[in-house]
Amino acid sequence: MAPDEFDACAGRLPPRLAGRARALRGHVVYSPAGPRRRSVSEAMALAFDAAHVGDLAAAESMLARAEALDAEISARRAARTLSGHHGRVQRWSGTTPLVAATDASVKGRHAGMGYVTSDGRWGMRSWGSSAHDPSGPSRVLVQELRAVALLLQVLAADTPAVLLVDSAVARRYLRLWQSGGTPELPAGYDAAPRRAGRLPSLVRLGQAMAERPGIQVTAVKGHSGHLLNETADSLAGMARRRLADPGARSTSELIEHADGFVASFLGQWHSGTRTGPDAQTRAQRDWQKQKRA
Repeated sequence: MAPDEFDACAGRLPPRLAGRARALRGHVVYSPAGPRRRSVSEAMALAFDAAHVGDLAAAESMLARAEALDAEISARRAARTLSGHHGRVQRWSGTTPLVAATDASVKGRHAGMGYVTSDGRWGMRSWGSSAHDPSGPSRVLVQELRAVALLLQVLAADTPAVLLVDSAVARRYLRLWQSGGTPELPAGYDAAPRRAGRLPSLVRLGQAMAERPGIQVTAVKGHSGHLLNETADSLAGMARRRLADPGARSTSELIEHADGFVASFLGQWHSGTRTGPDAQTRAQRDWQKQKRA
């Protein structure tokens, strides 16, 4: 349904129905890149048809059907995956120098990625493999790189930062792309254009790294108690488990839990206990506690 057609039809509904119809507009009108939901759009069209012939009872019934379908799709998507959430602990907003860590967690068909920055930004995303998954055989490496792509969504191109990555192979790709070298991609990764001709995420990541000379890609040992690395790893694990066991926590509960977890670890980071055996022991203990939560 075209936007002007929707607006004209909604405008002919009684006020008590028009507002409900407009709330669904974003999932009904046609847009090349929009989140249109076909079943919702079809129910909404039937509601408009009924209203056009004067059957307001049928129009309201079909509108209720459209609302129910929309809610069902939203709930199903929320239960199935965390498509990409960015949060922020405001307490450390604006602090410098900026240090960031990214990581991925892969188990079976389910994967998660996470990032955290020393100025309070954090994010996580779930990823489920399927027959159409473009990752190829280098699934773990691809997820490590996608975690970096998730981070770059919140960093301006001119932002200087130290980026901690615990995968040596991922670091090699990031540095190669940053230097403007051959646009090499992980073995088996599908480089074909995506829907509507959009470039694959790793191709876009390569281009983004080439535009970010101020990012210093640095090695960090995984699972060694480094506070930022452990936080990114835990966020990736949370996102993966959200996909593998959607009944364990709602998305809102997961985000609330993750925000508190990030705040706790950043509190330790900014307290000056960034390194040393005491910090490592505390980080490992907190990380294990979070894994059991």
